[in-house]
Amino acid sequence: MRLPSAVPVLTTDLAQRLERLVAPELTAPGAIPSPGMPLVTQFGRTFAAKAKGGRPSNKVFCFSAVDVAHLDAILDYYAADDLEPTFYLSPVGFSAAVADALTERRFSQCEFQQAILYGVPSNQLTSPRMRITIERVSPENLDVYVRTFADGFEWPPEWRDRAMDDLRREFSTDQPRFLARLDDEPAAVASLRIRDGVASLGGGATIPRFRGNGCHLALLQHRLDVAYLLGCTLVMSGADFGSGSFRNQLRSGLRLAYIESGWRRRGRT
Repeated sequence: MRLPSAVPVLTTDLAQRLERLVAPELTAPGAIPSPGMPLVTQFGRTFAAKAKGGRPSNKVFCFSAVDVAHLDAILDYYAADDLEPTFYLSPVGFSAAVADALTERRFSQCEFQQAILYGVPSNQLTSPRMRITIERVSPENLDVYVRTFADGFEWPPEWRDRAMDDLRREFSTDQPRFLARLDDEPAAVASLRIRDGVASLGGGATIPRFRGNGCHLALLQHRLDVAYLLGCTLVMSGADFGSGSFRNQLRSGLRLAYIESGWRRRGRT
């Protein structure tokens, strides 16, 4: 169990900051993403990501009442490529005006997408339990990481190979990624993204046959250690509410910030 740290009170400003960090970074002006990688465009305060092929990436973040006037432009942005987006809404930005605008265009809530958690790095460093080793991903073990990633997230065959190629292309040593082995066998993966002094914990998955052995928790605690050593002042992450990942994050000292809701157009995919 990690030592408790001074976690900041969740204010509206902090919740909005977390919501912005959940959204992907904007595509640089004039840049053309690699095939299968999302193009991210801003409409007011809203961030819209789209991509054809590969992993499903047609997602809208940070949409609120202040951007209802941009809604048709956002939908046209996707329609230009015959795509349909999912809107991921946080409680801090949700309102009757948002619900009315989406409902008028035949969107409805289809899910509670994920819980967003936050906290601070602990200054008590940890070590993985016996049988588990953790290594940073490099060009030398990248293929092992990619296969473990695809197996851990159980990617479907219809887009698995394309998405694996995209994952190889987007690899950069600037963004730490980690591979956990159980008894020397590749078992689990995770990543760490640093933005504005905040450590975002993502990309965590364990191959089904290795689940229940502590790999996910070991990777979570290892990334909290790395975040502390890198001087990060805040940590955030996401998980399905009530899942094993969610419980591990609570055990590691993170707190629930909010739960996103996902909205899709009825009769569309």
